[in-house]
Amino acid sequence: MKQRTKRNVMLSLAGMIPVAGFCACWLIPLCMTFWYAFQHSAFDLRFVGLDNFRYLLGNDYFWQGMGNLLLLGGGMIVSALLTALLTAPLLCAHPRLSGAGFAILLLPLLIPSVSAVKLWQSVFDTSSFLAPASSAASLLTLFLWKYAGVGAVLLCTALKKIPQSILDAAALDGAGAIRTYLRIRLPIAGGQLAGVLIVLTMFMFRVYKESYLLFGLYPSADVYMLQHYMNNQYLKMNLQYVAAAAVVLTAVALLLYGAGWLILRKGRWLA
Repeated sequence: MKQRTKRNVMLSLAGMIPVAGFCACWLIPLCMTFWYAFQHSAFDLRFVGLDNFRYLLGNDYFWQGMGNLLLLGGGMIVSALLTALLTAPLLCAHPRLSGAGFAILLLPLLIPSVSAVKLWQSVFDTSSFLAPASSAASLLTLFLWKYAGVGAVLLCTALKKIPQSILDAAALDGAGAIRTYLRIRLPIAGGQLAGVLIVLTMFMFRVYKESYLLFGLYPSADVYMLQHYMNNQYLKMNLQYVAAAAVVLTAVALLLYGAGWLILRKGRWLA
C-alpha cells in the first residue's frame, strides 16, 4: 500500500511539471494579455473598459491589416489544402517512394526562413512601392512550399489506414480511382482532413515571420497584415492596443477553427 502511494505521488509530481510549464509559458501570458487589453496603458494601469477595442474598430490600418490577413490567409489555406488533396493520393499510390516523398515534403520546415526568403526575393519583386501582385504571389508560394507538404503527409497517413477490403469492394462495384478517392477515401479520413485544415490555419497565423522578412515593417498596402499593425504599435509602446488586437486575433482564430470543423461536420465529412 505504501509503495502504491509513493508511486502515485511520484506520478502526480511528474505530471505537474508539464502543467506548470504550460501555465508559465502560455496560460499566464495569455491572461496577462487579456488584462492589458482593458488598461489605459502599460504605464497607467487604469481600467478603461472597451475603449481600446473601440480605438481599434475605428482605425483604418487595423481593418486593412485584418482584411488582408483574412483574404491572403484564406487563399493560402485553400491553395495548401488543394495541394495536399492532390499530392496525398500520389504518395499512397507509390508506397516505395512515400518515405522519400515524406522527407522531401517535410524538409522545408527544417530550412530557416531567412534562407528561403533570400531565394524568394531574388525571384519576386517585394518592394513596398512596386508590384503588389508580385508581393502577394511571393507570400502565397512561400507558404505553399513550406507548409502544404505537412498537410499532404498527414492526409496520406490517414488514407493508408483505410482497410484494403473497403477499396476492393468499391472496385468490384465499378468505382474508378477518382470516384473512390472522393466518395469513399476522403469521407472515411474526414477527421484527419479536419485536422489538416486546422493545422494549415495555425500555420497561416504564423506566416507573419516570413512576411516580415520579405517586406519589412512597412510593406505595400496589399500585403499589410494585422501582425504588421501590432508590431508597429508595439514599437510605439502602445501595448494596450497590441493586447487588444491580440484578443481580437485570438477570437478570429477560434472562429476559423470552429468554422472549419462545422463545415466538414455539416458536409458529413466527419462521423
